[in-house]
Amino acid sequence: MKRLFLILLVLSVCLFTSCGKAVQTGEVVTTAISPEEQIGDISGEFNILVVGNQEWNDFDADESDEALVDIAIYDRNKELENRYGVKVTTDEHMGFAIAMGQGTGFQKLYNNVMSGTPIYDAAMIGTYDVATLAYNGLLQDLCNVPHIDLSKDHWDQKATQDLAINGKMYYTTGDISVVDNRSTHALFFNKEMIADYGMDNPYDLVNGGKWTLEKFGAMVKQIGADNNNDGVYDKNDTFGLLSARDNNLAILAAAGEKICDINENGEISLSLYSERVDTLYSRYLDIVDDDTHTFNWKYNYITGAAGDQATNEERVSMFDKDQALFYFHMLSYTDFLREIDTNFGILPFPKYDENQEEYGHYVSAWHSQFLCLPVLVENRERSGFVVEKLAELGAGGLTSAYYEKTLQGKYVRDAESSAMLDLIFDSRVYDVGVYYNIGGYKDEIGYILERGSSLSVFYEKNKLLAEQQIEQINAYFAKNAAN
Repeated sequence: MKRLFLILLVLSVCLFTSCGKAVQTGEVVTTAISPEEQIGDISGEFNILVVGNQEWNDFDADESDEALVDIAIYDRNKELENRYGVKVTTDEHMGFAIAMGQGTGFQKLYNNVMSGTPIYDAAMIGTYDVATLAYNGLLQDLCNVPHIDLSKDHWDQKATQDLAINGKMYYTTGDISVVDNRSTHALFFNKEMIADYGMDNPYDLVNGGKWTLEKFGAMVKQIGADNNNDGVYDKNDTFGLLSARDNNLAILAAAGEKICDINENGEISLSLYSERVDTLYSRYLDIVDDDTHTFNWKYNYITGAAGDQATNEERVSMFDKDQALFYFHMLSYTDFLREIDTNFGILPFPKYDENQEEYGHYVSAWHSQFLCLPVLVENRERSGFVVEKLAELGAGGLTSAYYEKTLQGKYVRDAESSAMLDLIFDSRVYDVGVYYNIGGYKDEIGYILERGSSLSVFYEKNKLLAEQQIEQINAYFAKNAAN
């Protein structure tokens, strides 16, 4: 219902604001130009800057590629070239932690604007860099770009809901890319261990509205064994859960909570702390801070230090050898689980309690990339038209290749997991409090085990800084919206 209301709101505003020229605070306004409108000759290279912390580029593939997603990318590019004479090219920069706020993506677009000569027609930039670019006035408001219609289903309506500030959308995602799908958190479970331990069927719990943090925790704590009897719980033993620090943020989204939300006035507001969130982390830490039942592969329970406790290959082996019942990770991790022998399924993150209406699934900021348009492009109408076509064509090919054929057809081994994927993708959460690193809370939550701090302590400690940051960002976007 919320999604339908948002779409109707966007459409109604477009009809009465002359394609988005009059912006009303808190409303997302998109252009209403027909995608079939002819804009003249748009042939030639269309150069997309692609920058991310992960080696994912959804715009570059050739005819020799055999992976279904790569084939879909190649087919989409060829269709654009055949229909419009547009040849997609990319300037790709990928590497560990190169998009952390003022990284390669930020520097590339900043330097391009300073040069005064347009190089890029569009960009797909890592989360922290794209947020910094927006805050520094280096991106266009997608709502006012000709031919882009953010109310269409090929754009993620959850992103529109969570990322619009003062009615402005400077970056978004959707069927133009599958990075958002890969970066979405989910829960893998070992079906054979469920049967061996005589546990309730998790699918039935989800469908019955009883898949809660309490139930999940009880199942985790049913399993824990020191297999070699050495008195130390490590990668050689058996656990109810494999976990890491990214899940500390994902559990917040799972409960329907965020560090920051967008309020009714279209402004960022601090929403992290409440009695409910405090209780959430108390219950969650009771599960993950128990090394006899949870194996945290980024934290040493004995020394209290951060650091890898098992390689990726070792963790896959643990899951395959029935040494772990549950595994918190992103959906991209299906790439590593596809060859294992043990039977596994996919679940949504557990809800806070049965009273919570909707599930919530964190889209990892570190791993994500977002579509944006630099303020300096050679032809604004052309960029908008091509980007809209990339998203539109992606819905029928790229997303299908990843979602229906790859996930549902090759990796996932039961019909129930396919239904879970529908639920997971329909309940994604984008948290601007993470993207703008408000109050440093994302790091405090990520390292909550290592630092041994409670939510209430670091919330109060950083609250003044958080409020100052929010005030500055809101003031900037309010001024920008008025121009």
